[in-house]
Amino acid sequence: MQTILHRPAYDNEWILQGLRKHRANYSMVMCFETSDPVRLEQIKAFFCTSTLSEEYREHSIYIYDPWNGLGLLDKHSNLLNPSVIAQESGVGKQFQRDTGERIQELAGCLNVMDSKLRNNKTVLILHGLSQDQEGKTRLLAALKAWAISGELIQYHSIVILFGSGLSGLLDSETKDLIATVEVKLGADSEYEGLIAYLAKLFGISLKDEKTREDITGILIQALRGLNLHQAEAVLRESYALSARFDLEQIKVSKGDLIKKTGILEIKEPKEGKGFKRIGGYQVVKDFIQRKIIDAMHKESFKRFTVPLPRGILLFGPPGNGKTLFAEALAEAIKLPFIRLKTENIYGRFLGESGQKMGSAIRTAEQMSPAIIFIDEIDRFGRRVATSDSGGEETRRVFSQLLEWLGDEDRKAIILGTTNRPKDLDEAFIRTGRFDYKIPIGYPDDEARFEILRLHLGLPDSEGNRSPKPQPPLPPSKQEFLFFLQKEIVPRTTNYSGAELEQLVTRAKRNAAEREARVVEEEDFIKSLSSFRIDPVSRNKQIKEFEKQIIEYTDDETFLKGLIGEMKDV
Repeated sequence: MQTILHRPAYDNEWILQGLRKHRANYSMVMCFETSDPVRLEQIKAFFCTSTLSEEYREHSIYIYDPWNGLGLLDKHSNLLNPSVIAQESGVGKQFQRDTGERIQELAGCLNVMDSKLRNNKTVLILHGLSQDQEGKTRLLAALKAWAISGELIQYHSIVILFGSGLSGLLDSETKDLIATVEVKLGADSEYEGLIAYLAKLFGISLKDEKTREDITGILIQALRGLNLHQAEAVLRESYALSARFDLEQIKVSKGDLIKKTGILEIKEPKEGKGFKRIGGYQVVKDFIQRKIIDAMHKESFKRFTVPLPRGILLFGPPGNGKTLFAEALAEAIKLPFIRLKTENIYGRFLGESGQKMGSAIRTAEQMSPAIIFIDEIDRFGRRVATSDSGGEETRRVFSQLLEWLGDEDRKAIILGTTNRPKDLDEAFIRTGRFDYKIPIGYPDDEARFEILRLHLGLPDSEGNRSPKPQPPLPPSKQEFLFFLQKEIVPRTTNYSGAELEQLVTRAKRNAAEREARVVEEEDFIKSLSSFRIDPVSRNKQIKEFEKQIIEYTDDETFLKGLIGEMKDV
């Protein structure tokens, strides 16, 4: 006898949370914010088949979306629609008599359902609605009326809004009248059930091929941050490609899905050199090692219950490797590196920016512990005094980020960068939000030499290859490196890392223009002589940075070390 393999049963707590509001007559309209199609199937099955929904057993369950129009769910949560139902279905006949032809438009749906909700035990599920929904004004009017309707209370009727971005669809008055539940992407127990179900379905082992240890926990960790539909998709894709659950393939697929949101971009930790790949900056690297990396890994920090660092701010002039430091830190502490793409947060609809930011925070938290990298955090880290809708959106995002920074239960390590910390609101930079404020200035002699070597594609002193392509160079690489160290490095004091990269590019261009066989010393000398940096502006910038170091660096020993290092430069 063939065993029937049932799909995993997912947690209904999010549904029950909303229904508790309904039972208390808080509102007759519930809003479940999620884009997961698995959750839609879950809520349909809940009302139609679950023993937990006995009080709704006599209710008729209607569902509407703009493509399928208005339909009725049978006891198996299958959709009945006047244009496609079989004539032998008694329920279908009744629905067809009630509604006539297929109701496609939202306005028609609202007209039909208003009477049913007020005069019968009825559940109406609305999903697939967009922020620029046609008939939006009429929808909002209906929701406000239904939310506090005595007739809906009498018949225990309920209206359910289901989907993502609903905060952009609703105005503030409507939001105040309905109950909103933020649906989690997925709990560990749900991922575990999904993994077990698919493993049985595909007939594959959940034991590591080498160690024979159970890999379920590792797979759960890899799936965090994905909704249940996405999680199943990446597991199925992994099986299709390799006939097993391949961890690396799952991470790649997950990264692609997260990236598609346009708000987050994830890099899983890889074996790397960490701060060893950054030349110079020894005082900064020593401080980060002692205060951050050791705190993450040393047992003594756990024994003394030293809290982990939860906020780090890198500040300094542009083009000097703040992002590189952030990536190196993620490598050193072996945590995922998640970039919050600030340029994509703001949307064209009122409320859209706040919804995007809230979604990003929830996703990042579920994938944590991780480093959440926010470049140019000053884009959000200041209050706006304007009264227009754009100013309101900025304030909303500012408040969300500020609340996240101050959340004692936050698992994410937020790493922000800014060129001008004085542009940040005082609430952002006060103690308790960012544990450490670390200046990243112009590269010192060692750092400038390493930057030049890197962009010439030459290996470092330990023989590690550069990720940059190597142009044709003189046969004696050591002599050429000696030339750079003795002639070019001393003459590039106060050059930024980006300017040193451009210096190398110009030297290669000089060699190409004279159709030389290799890049030679004269190409660098010519590049250096043609490279112009405004000394007045640069000196002003350096003095401003020195003031910032004194103002924002709150560790006295670290500050003295930085000042000493700058004097050496």
